[in-house]
Amino acid sequence: MKKWNLIVDVGRCHNSNNCFLSVADEYQRNEHPGYSAEMPLHGHRWIDVKKKERGQAPMVDVAYLPTMCMHCDDAPCIAAAKDDAIKKRDDGIVIIDPVKAKGQKYLVDSCPYGAIWWN
Repeated sequence: MKKWNLIVDVGRCHNSNNCFLSVADEYQRNEHPGYSAEMPLHGHRWIDVKKKERGQAPMVDVAYLPTMCMHCDDAPCIAAAKDDAIKKRDDGIVIIDPVKAKGQKYLVDSCPYGAIWWN
């Protein structure tokens, strides 16, 4: 079985938000029936770039970490979902059915990475 992975070189991340912009370009104002609802214009990002600062002035080191759905092997969100609202495809991609997930606000807390939000 083939499994998809996304490898991010965090050492090269400089908070340019190009990864976010590519996702926004694909999913804002675009709905992909059966796969996803459109990404909202404001609020939660599908790729969230977290900022970590270490040290103190004048010696400060800043690192950025793009975070998104990790498509867990044993995804806790799948166990929490009712009526097959969240499924894992054969290629390892975790999919939330936006129609079946309506009313299941507790799914937000089921993700240890904060990748699910309430829209």
